[in-house]
Amino acid sequence: MSDNIILGAGLISLDVLIRDGERLPVSYYVGGTCGNVMMILAHMGWDAFPIARLDGTKDTARLLADMKKNSVHTDFISTSDGKTPVIVQRNFINKDGVPTHRFESRNNMGRFYLDFKSLTLKQTNDVIARIDFVPKVFFFDRVSPAILRLADTFKEKGSAVFFEPSSRGGDVKTFNKCVEVADVIKFSDQRIKDYHQFDDVEDKLFIQTRGAQGLTYRLNSGWTHLEPMVNDNVVDTAGAGDWTAAALINELYKDKEKHEIFHFTPIAIAEALNAAQCIGAQSCSYEGARGMMQ
Repeated sequence: MSDNIILGAGLISLDVLIRDGERLPVSYYVGGTCGNVMMILAHMGWDAFPIARLDGTKDTARLLADMKKNSVHTDFISTSDGKTPVIVQRNFINKDGVPTHRFESRNNMGRFYLDFKSLTLKQTNDVIARIDFVPKVFFFDRVSPAILRLADTFKEKGSAVFFEPSSRGGDVKTFNKCVEVADVIKFSDQRIKDYHQFDDVEDKLFIQTRGAQGLTYRLNSGWTHLEPMVNDNVVDTAGAGDWTAAALINELYKDKEKHEIFHFTPIAIAEALNAAQCIGAQSCSYEGARGMMQ
């Protein structure tokens, strides 16, 4: 096993890609924010260990087969008492002739609904007891007491912690603790609009991605805006944020001995963010969230 190890917890789904007007799916792939980041980093040469609570259905079998095909470790994935979310990505051309997509759930109940079960504290404690290594990075994208316990545990052991919240709703107290333990907090302006709520938090890298408007970031001083990387050949924007997150982790931490975020110079941070944005933009030229891996 290499020194570049990432452990991740959060949304891991089976993504079903369908082109509008076609009946049969184009592909079945691992998806979800955590799932995509784990798969992409394995593609970039990391040892990736996702932690998940799935079920024993054929959807899970497809998901695990995709992970194993792409050298992702499945040691900490339970298939006994969880749920495997299935997300349908339907690609189509909008009325302006622009490629776009919408997400649907196989269990749609009149709105987008994810049949997702977070880790239990028992599962988390079992995983912690079994792990005999310290990951360089712990990544998570969902807020729960069990996932916070993982983040706290590996932060104490020396891992860098990367938090990509899907929102600030729900358990605000636990959310604030997740921010407190994290080194990097990356979020979309569609998920969290007011980035000034983090103005007084020090020694953490905050990143708000803004789609076609680039991104805004802060580390101990004022917020800085970075212009977007232009891509004139956009096919599918799904997964661009996950490529950006994975590429940023790769830029900041791969083969690096010192990884405390406050040790990075402003130039190093800007260069890593620009490189990550570039990868995210390039991914939009491929169909499917991880099409660039193919």
